[in-house]
Amino acid sequence: MKKPKIVQSYWSKAYKNSPNSGWAFKETHYMSWALSCLQLRKFYDEVELVTDSEGADLLINKLHLPYTSCKPVLDKLVDENPAVWALGKIAAYEAQKVPFIHVDGDIYIWKPFPKRIEEADIAAQNVEKNYPFCINLLKEMHEKKFSFPLSPSSGDMCESNMGIVGGHDLDFFKAYCSLIYSFLDSNWDKLESLSGGVSSVNTIMEQYLMYEYAKNRGKKVEYLICSLPDTEMYKLTLFSLLPRDVSFIHNIGSNKKREITSDRLARLLYCAYPQYYTHISNLLKHNTI
Repeated sequence: MKKPKIVQSYWSKAYKNSPNSGWAFKETHYMSWALSCLQLRKFYDEVELVTDSEGADLLINKLHLPYTSCKPVLDKLVDENPAVWALGKIAAYEAQKVPFIHVDGDIYIWKPFPKRIEEADIAAQNVEKNYPFCINLLKEMHEKKFSFPLSPSSGDMCESNMGIVGGHDLDFFKAYCSLIYSFLDSNWDKLESLSGGVSSVNTIMEQYLMYEYAKNRGKKVEYLICSLPDTEMYKLTLFSLLPRDVSFIHNIGSNKKREITSDRLARLLYCAYPQYYTHISNLLKHNTI
């Protein structure tokens, strides 16, 4: 079976909406995208960038990242609220015509994804179960009469972490994207009322609805990480474990804001791809990016 196409998405407006695009330093944002793309190209022949015109100029024209194709379809999001950053990813899933695996720009791989992921109808990173923040947010949304496009299951509150997501069941992803748009259309007027701000809606609309929709449709989701307990998920952020103990790093959440994370990422890019490290450093020095 042919390997699936790898997809990355970059919505410029969303990244510009947070200081240093969520990292401790401006330069780490660019170096993360470089390391992520370069490691994906090491193992996959097709790595597509779904972005807007500004993102294409940055990642391809300026950083010279070796994407094999580029779809600047995210220009259509010019009038959308950048706090709802998951919209860029949803639009990328919707644009796919062949089996794919979408990989976030803060993920770095040291070997190909297992065949069970490459060949899955639906694949995602891992299940997140009963996270207090998400439980409280979902409770708040119900109290504020948010409209949900499906009846939630009872029991544990679960989400599909979508650091990676994709598969061969393109009909499922088309329907899932329609579900997200329906959810947003029904609740735009309530987003500002969320105590965590508009951006807090992203994990619910993307990850929670993904898990619930797949379960509602009786679809199996193949998870990349299915044996690592929640208490040890932090290991996925540790560059020091590469490549012997882990082959997959995902710099999630607050870990991006740690200076030591930026330092280790920069050192890793310098050692693995010194020409890109130097190129990015020179662009920053001359205020080109």
